[in-house]
Amino acid sequence: LFTLLGYDMTDPRQVMPEFKCDFGKERSRLPIDWAFMRDGKPMFFVEAKAAGKKLTGYDEQLADYFAKAPEAKMGILTNGVTWRFFTDLSSANIMDKEPFVKCDVLNDEHPPIEFLTVLQRESYNASLLATYAQRTRQQNLLVAELTRLLEPSSEFTKMAIQNLETRNLKESVIESWKPVVASALNE
Repeated sequence: LFTLLGYDMTDPRQVMPEFKCDFGKERSRLPIDWAFMRDGKPMFFVEAKAAGKKLTGYDEQLADYFAKAPEAKMGILTNGVTWRFFTDLSSANIMDKEPFVKCDVLNDEHPPIEFLTVLQRESYNASLLATYAQRTRQQNLLVAELTRLLEPSSEFTKMAIQNLETRNLKESVIESWKPVVASALNE
């Protein structure tokens, strides 16, 4: 993927495998798998696990590196199949708990091509990345809110069907109408 995006994985000026930050004598940290560099400073980090390995719990190491290198504006956690892209929208230099983009290359119909163009080596720009991440986050929040709003409550369903339904509007009747009301709202 990164070779296709224009990175020379063999050039240590562009990509440093097993990158280490100085965490001090008291904290021994494992190296991050890949640091993608520009002008000797990390732009973003990649923590890679074996294909099929669950990614839960591995974001902590990525977050440590993210906090230690404030010039790095993105962290990527992947097992080659599942990809999670993190940034620091909530607090500067503190990696967000939730990724702004997720991708499963085996199951997603539409890979995030628009986002991958932001990662191209020649056009990589941290402020463009932040803008993309913010827009994606806002869109995800809006989709979640609209989904919640379009999921009709019992009160809304009762109000919508009260002039249509001849039966007593018991909870079971209202529940049977909820999918119909939701479908009508979507239409």
